[in-house]
This record gives sequence, C-alpha cells and structure tokens, in this order.
Amino acid sequence: MNVIIVGAGNLGSSLARKLSDLGHRITVIEKNPKAVSLLPRGRVDSGAMTIIHRDGSTGPAMIEAGIADADVFIAVTGKDSLNGLAAQRAKTIFRVEQVMTAVRDEGARTLYESLGISTINKATLASDQLVKILTEEA
Repeated sequence: MNVIIVGAGNLGSSLARKLSDLGHRITVIEKNPKAVSLLPRGRVDSGAMTIIHRDGSTGPAMIEAGIADADVFIAVTGKDSLNGLAAQRAKTIFRVEQVMTAVRDEGARTLYESLGISTINKATLASDQLVKILTEEA
C-alpha cells in the first residue's frame, strides 16, 4: 500500500514506523524539520520512507508526495482544522479512497465523518484502552 501521512509527531511517526514494518510505502509530509527526528533514520536514508518538508494541507505538497498514487491518506498533525483541511482535500480533490484523520473536537469528528473521512480521537482511544485493562484485572 502507498500511504501518505501528514504530521510526524508521536502519532504520525509511530504510524509511519508500524506501517513501514508491514512493508507499506510511506511518505510523510511535515513542515517542521525537527519533528521528523522521530522517524527511523535508517528507513529514511534507505528510501523506504520519504519525507516532504512542506505544509501537508496544500495541494502542491500532496502532489509532491505522490497523492495520485496514494491508497491511504492520514492527517495527524495535532490541529483539527489542519487535519480536516488536508483530509477533505485528499478525499474530494484528489479522490483518495481511504482518508483518515485524528480529531479532538466532537463537532469536527461528526463533520468529517459525514464527508466520508474516518476519524479517531486519541483521548477516547486511550481512555477506552485503560478502562479495558482495569476491568480485565478486576
């Protein structure tokens, strides 16, 4: 699978690493050069992962990342509005079939899902997992 990830923070870097481990082609768009330090250097140097240093919500950055051939587009910058803009552009303009984003705001989640964009809320996922662990131990 050809996967584009916008955002190289903790979540974006973890996703990139895990998907790369599974053999997928990963392109990360991140405008902050310091943020990409979380990505595995060996995979970047070998070309298994590509980094685009631009604003991932823009068309030119998406084109440079190869969005025409993307199977999956994931926006995980930590900013709901930026994630939503990038995800909407990937879905409606570039017609990427599988588009996902991380959101904090419930209203944003509802809006993006109505547009066919899959969403996750990190706080909800973490709290659900902690409750599951606690109830299994009890």
